[in-house]
Amino acid sequence: MLWAAWADALGFITELTDDVGLRRRLSGKPLVEPVEWKRRVGGRFGVEVALPAGCYSDDTQLRLATSRSIQNRGFDIEAFTQVEMTVWPSYALGGGRASKAAAVNLARPGVPWFGNFYDGWENSGGNGVAMRIQPHIWAAPQPAILGPHILDVLINAIATHGHPRALVGAVLHAVALGVTLHEGHVPGPERWPELLHMCEQSVKLVDDHSQLSTVWRPQWERTVGSSFSEAWHQTIRECRVVLPELSHAVVQLKSKIDLPLKDQAQLYDTITEILKLRDPSHRGSGITTVLAAMAIAAAFPDPARAALLSANALGTDTDTIATMAGALIGATDAVEAPDPEHVLDSSYLIAEARKLAEIASGKTTKTFSYPDLLHWSPPRTQLDAVGTVEGRPALAGLSWLEPLEGTDSPEKKDAVWSWVHSDFGASFLAKHRPRLRELPTGNRPVRRVRNLSEAQSEIEQLPLASSEETRPTEVSRSPNLKRSTIAAGRADIRDDKLPSESVDVDQMLKWVAHENFSDRAVGYAVKRIAALGTVEQLTAFTSTLRYALRSRRHRS
Repeated sequence: MLWAAWADALGFITELTDDVGLRRRLSGKPLVEPVEWKRRVGGRFGVEVALPAGCYSDDTQLRLATSRSIQNRGFDIEAFTQVEMTVWPSYALGGGRASKAAAVNLARPGVPWFGNFYDGWENSGGNGVAMRIQPHIWAAPQPAILGPHILDVLINAIATHGHPRALVGAVLHAVALGVTLHEGHVPGPERWPELLHMCEQSVKLVDDHSQLSTVWRPQWERTVGSSFSEAWHQTIRECRVVLPELSHAVVQLKSKIDLPLKDQAQLYDTITEILKLRDPSHRGSGITTVLAAMAIAAAFPDPARAALLSANALGTDTDTIATMAGALIGATDAVEAPDPEHVLDSSYLIAEARKLAEIASGKTTKTFSYPDLLHWSPPRTQLDAVGTVEGRPALAGLSWLEPLEGTDSPEKKDAVWSWVHSDFGASFLAKHRPRLRELPTGNRPVRRVRNLSEAQSEIEQLPLASSEETRPTEVSRSPNLKRSTIAAGRADIRDDKLPSESVDVDQMLKWVAHENFSDRAVGYAVKRIAALGTVEQLTAFTSTLRYALRSRRHRS
């Protein structure tokens, strides 16, 4: 996970810029490692902020969101789509149009993950999925087969993207990473037809899933006007067409492994031309960027070298190609380089990697706690995700926050951007109101920790600041993140202020009725009672639900 984040941080510096822009970002210095730099956030009329060395982009942000959503019992798609995705826009550093549109639509009432049909969803074929799905593989007991983790990859993908290029690309990267983990080396071009065959077979997983086969796929076929299976196979054929030429280019690149980076970059240009990585109509494609990452990873055993090569290829999707290549090479047995330096939140990344490895080995481990979705309401706007709970800053549903010392908080109209620490170890550039509002009760973070230092210890994390900076300070009740700090010695959040873990069947039935008996609400309620309730409670709920649904049908 560290090499993927390091490569992302490197490629993030060169993303969406040219030679002139890169010289400005690096003050004329060559790009050899992640460094502090400045970037405009918030669109054309946003603000310019300083990003610390090793700051990663939306690629790693959403990868971590996926990782947090993986529990001992599996991937919690409801937590990922209802909490993680709807809060992410408030701290996003980058992000494609499809991912952002999907996040906005998921925040609307009654939109289930398998029915996220925003405007243009069927044409969303970018790599916004492939870049984030690695945790499913890292947590898989048998990563090299078409197991349940591949279905989780598809579920994760379909929640935000609809074009087969995005879905096939995500599965292709997943199977390549799975084989790498299993065999200890990146599969070379001679293995690529086998990986594509696995991808081709994985479309059957959609047919075997009740919600995908009865809701999502029929809607896709009605919208597009063609067979989803045929579109899937056509996308596989598109990949096969470029394999011979791409394989030859990889062999050429691998034979020049000892050349200077400049000479290797010329050979890599051949790959960018084959895959049309600089073509605006192909840049960021869910297929070509995955193939590019596989090509670089197959040619270079050194993750730093591979990242430098892809990050310096201006005009391509530098950060995503680099991070996927870094994930592949970092999973091999042959990596001789020490762990990379200059990675933001490195201790938290290591903790998440350990958690996923423990899940893969069948151990029960401590996982992330989310609010009760019965009481959760997605933030109405990006500015509403950061608020207060009794005067204490918090990120809705995820974390208590502490301002990062020594950073500026630029303002623009009614928005402020502040660097903050979370109580679980991640850092965010959070967009919020100049004066924070109280978060709804159901949106409060669930973690019961006394202070941020304790939370860091829980995940074996090194302090993000020096010991002088993390000493207890005076409590500030000001809800302005720019000028407030959180009391390090504050008492535990009272349990009665947090969502209950018990099951109340009557309350559950009222909530399902309030949600108009939507598939998402019924599915969540059944899942919650099955996980936390008794057999009698589950029987009572389903029996009453059956009566209510039939009564509604007769009345209509």
